[in-house]
Amino acid sequence: MWLCAETAVLLLLLHGITIHALVDPLTAVASSLTVAGVSLLYKPIYCQFRECCDSKWLHTTAPNLRHSLETNVFGQHLAIDTVVKSINSHFKSKPSKALALSFQGWTGTGKNLVARLIAESLYENKAESGFVHWFSATRHFSRPEKKRYYQDQIRDWIEGNLTLCPNQLFIFDEIEKMPEGVLDTLKPFVDFTVPVKGVEYRKAIYILLGNAGSKYLFDKTYQHFRSGGKRQDLRLRDTEATLWKESYYEQGGLRNSSLIKSHLISAHIPFLPLERSHVISCIHNEINSKNYSVSSHLTEITNQVLAELTFTPANELIYSTTGCKRVYEKVNLVIEDYAEE
Repeated sequence: MWLCAETAVLLLLLHGITIHALVDPLTAVASSLTVAGVSLLYKPIYCQFRECCDSKWLHTTAPNLRHSLETNVFGQHLAIDTVVKSINSHFKSKPSKALALSFQGWTGTGKNLVARLIAESLYENKAESGFVHWFSATRHFSRPEKKRYYQDQIRDWIEGNLTLCPNQLFIFDEIEKMPEGVLDTLKPFVDFTVPVKGVEYRKAIYILLGNAGSKYLFDKTYQHFRSGGKRQDLRLRDTEATLWKESYYEQGGLRNSSLIKSHLISAHIPFLPLERSHVISCIHNEINSKNYSVSSHLTEITNQVLAELTFTPANELIYSTTGCKRVYEKVNLVIEDYAEE
C-alpha cells in the first residue's frame, strides 16, 4: 500500500528516524526545518510520542535544581547559589535578554556536571533532549584558520533551532581552546531584547565552560584559607571582577570578546579548587552510584583512591590538582577488587 508523503514522514518521526540522527549536528538545520513543517500537521499526535516545544517536554521552573546540585556537586557553594538564582530568575518573569553564564575554574571542579544537571532539570528528556546542544572546542572548533566557517555554522545552528523553539540550551566546552573571536557570533543572540521576525531569542540559555582565571582562583582560595577564613565566606563579588578580566585577556574564545566588552555575560561563576574532604565526598558518591555492597571496606577504598591522586601545595597537600575528574575511573578500578569478594 502506498503512503502519502506526509504520512510517511510522520511514521519516520514517531519511530525516531529523524534527519537529526543522519547528519552532523552543525549542518542539520535546513533538514530539521523541513521535517518540522510536516510534523506541525500532526502535532497533537506527534507530541505525545516525540519531544516537542511544549510543557510536556519543557520545564519552565527548576524546583529540584538546588537539591540536585547540592547532592552531586561538592565544594562549590558560590557556583550552586549563583546558578540556581540565575536559572530561577530567568524563568520567573519574561526575560529581557538571553541568559549567558561563564563557568570558570580548574578541571574536575564540576563545571560539566553542573551544566548537565541544569539540562536535566529543564527538559523531560534531560541531557539527551534535542533542545540541549553541547559543543566541544577540540571536536568542533579546533582549527583557527576556519574561524569564519565556525562562526557561520554556529549562527545557522542557533538561528535554526531558536526558530523551532525558544527554550534552547547551548553549552560550549573548553572555550580556552577555541580560536579567538569564534564566540563573538553569539553576541546578537544574547543581545536581542525583542523578537525578530517572530523568533524569540530571550528564553535561550548559553553556558560557557573554561579554565580562564584558574590560577587566580587557586591563589584566592588558598590565601583565604591561610588567613583563617572559612571557604563558605567567599562571595561572588570577591572573584567576579577578576574573572571578567582573566576571560578577556587570556588566550581562548573569549579573548577580546565583544560578549565581555558589551557586558552580555550574566555572571562569571567561580569553580573553586577542591579540598581533600570534597574529593572524599566525590569518592563516596561514586561508590554509592555503583550499588556495590562495600560499606565494610569504605575507608580502605577511599584511602586507596586518594593515594592515586595528586594534591597541592606540596608541603600541605590541600587541593586536588585534578579535582574529582580522575575519581570516577580510580573508584571503578579499586572497587572491583572488593566487589569480587
